[in-house]
Amino acid sequence: MAVRYRYVFKTGIMEDKTIPAKLIYRKIKGKLSAVEEERFDAWLKEGWEHREYYERMQRIYQEENMQEVAVGKIQDAWEMFEKRVQGRWRVERKRRWMWGMSVAASVVIVLCLIMYYQVNTRKDMNIAVQNIVPGQYNAILEMADGSTYHLGEQQGSLQEKTGRLIKIDSTLVSYLPVSNKQEIPQEIVYNKLSVPRGGEYRIELEDGTKVWMNSESCLRYPVAFFNDMREVYLEGEAYFEVQRDVDRPFIVHSGEQKVTVLGTSFGISCYASEVNDYTTLVSGKVKVDFERRKQSFVLEPGMQVVYNKESDVATEKKVDVAEFVAWKNGKYVFKQKRLVDILSTLSRWYDFEVFYRNEDVKEVLFSGELRRFDDFSYLLQLIERTSDVKFVIDKKIVQVMR
Repeated sequence: MAVRYRYVFKTGIMEDKTIPAKLIYRKIKGKLSAVEEERFDAWLKEGWEHREYYERMQRIYQEENMQEVAVGKIQDAWEMFEKRVQGRWRVERKRRWMWGMSVAASVVIVLCLIMYYQVNTRKDMNIAVQNIVPGQYNAILEMADGSTYHLGEQQGSLQEKTGRLIKIDSTLVSYLPVSNKQEIPQEIVYNKLSVPRGGEYRIELEDGTKVWMNSESCLRYPVAFFNDMREVYLEGEAYFEVQRDVDRPFIVHSGEQKVTVLGTSFGISCYASEVNDYTTLVSGKVKVDFERRKQSFVLEPGMQVVYNKESDVATEKKVDVAEFVAWKNGKYVFKQKRLVDILSTLSRWYDFEVFYRNEDVKEVLFSGELRRFDDFSYLLQLIERTSDVKFVIDKKIVQVMR
């Protein structure tokens, strides 16, 4: 009789690292922008653990005399700083295990785990992860005139060839709304925002619509909307909060689908390398059209359309939306996900390649919740300790085996 394993994991330590380490570093240095200060304050108010963690970092920062660091070496300095913090934190923690097992018609083992471990557990793993770190705010803005700008550190403004200004922050690019008819362009001018592997970024369009863009994604959009429709073009993954305008529908073209909304929140995942495209509605109502197939779906909150590119079949189903849009809030939620799909998702954020020594290991199922900014070695340890899966890492190549 075949035995099928299903593993459940949940993060147990470092629950407070829900913002990039570099943001905390810049806070200690007093170099946050207004937008970053707002984000940091919101994070700090989420729980006493966050304040305790930040204060601990401040103390160690002073102890280690790390005040003078060149801008180009911030990441290296922070990694050294972070290792010291984690080392001191983990020695205070005790290991705790919880696991359970149930038997059905075919044997299904569910192993539930909440881990607290000490720093010396790393000795049990044959991994070297110094080159695999979480992503950060990073994007490339390509103007209609062909000029390009690398975003992620800059603050200030850029000027369009139309004369309009674009506000730039380290996490956000925003287009000011058209205030009078003189500012309305005579033709549609498109810009493109590209987020590379290991990055994320946000954009606020001229109409007030907010877009969170995930790694390996690209959005092509008008500098200003001036006709009776608002249309953008997406490759990859993004989360939209659309500004309501009953006179001008908002349309997202993504792969085979066209998503039409008035004002709502939803997520789209449309990676060329993935078999399935997903449109997931969080609030409001959207219409999803597959024009080539002459098929349409009208989604209610909590519903999703899945398009399989291999079979050319689109289906509608009810889902837990958190599993598909939690990334924008700094989390990953997996429910009965194949290991191959989990590592594919993580590889875009942590920027690594995967090699499977055993093909069958791809089909092992996991469920759980991970923090997007957790240390990569911690995530692998969660999987190793709840399964017979093993990892070997050489620079940015992750080998997976039984």
